[in-house]
Amino acid sequence: SNFDGNIIQNLFEGTLRSVLMCEECGCKRSLSETFLNISLPLSKEMERSSDRTLSSATRGSRSKITLQKCLRHFTAPEALGDPVHCPSCKEKTATKKQHTFSRLPRILCLHLKRFDAANNKKIDDFVSFPAYNLDMGPHLPHWCEVVQGTKEASGEDDSAVSGEHSSPQILYDLFGTVNHVGNLHQGHYTNNVKVDNQWFNCNDAFVSKSGEGDGERAVLKSEGAYVLFYIRR
Repeated sequence: SNFDGNIIQNLFEGTLRSVLMCEECGCKRSLSETFLNISLPLSKEMERSSDRTLSSATRGSRSKITLQKCLRHFTAPEALGDPVHCPSCKEKTATKKQHTFSRLPRILCLHLKRFDAANNKKIDDFVSFPAYNLDMGPHLPHWCEVVQGTKEASGEDDSAVSGEHSSPQILYDLFGTVNHVGNLHQGHYTNNVKVDNQWFNCNDAFVSKSGEGDGERAVLKSEGAYVLFYIRR
C-alpha cells in the first residue's frame, strides 16, 4: 500500500533542495531536506525585497499580498551578507542561497508567518489565496533555480515564472484553512474544511456552514488565514 508506515509522512512530507551558488564561478553545492509544512514570511522584509525590483509607479499601485508572491519570495535566490568558502575557487566569495521544491507532497501545508516576535506584533495584512489551481510547477529546481549571471524575476506577475519554455503544471486545490483572531499574546483559532464541495466552519464544538452557497467566497475573504491546506490533483 502507498500508505504503509507513517501516514503523516506519506501525506505531508516533501523535499526541499537547498543550494549555495558561488557568484564568481557558478559552482553549486546542494543539500536535500524534508518538510511537513512550509512557513512563508509576511513581514515587511518580504515587501522590501519586492520593492528593490519594482518601479515607483508599480510600487504605488501594489494593493495586496498574494500566496503566489509569498511562494516566489520563498524560492527566490538570496544574496548572503557574508562571503562563503567556495571549494572551486578555494576562497571566500559572494554567494547566493536558494530553496526550491524537489519533491512535492500529496497534501501541501502552508503556514503564513503572522507572528512577528522580533517586533512584538501580529501581522494582520490580508493575504489572498486561490481555491483552485495553485500551480507549484514554477517552483521546481529546473524552472527557477539560480544560474550564474542571471537576475531575479520581479515577482509581481502571478502567472508562471517566465522562461524559454513553460514549467509543467502541478496543481493543488484548497480543502482546509486554520484562521487566527487576536493578537501576538492571545487569540482564538477556528477552522474551515471542505466536505463534498461544501465548506464548513469549525469553532470549538460548534460546526456550521462557512457562508452562503457552498461557503467558498466566505472562506477566501475571511480574515486571519494562518495555515492553508492544499491537496494535489
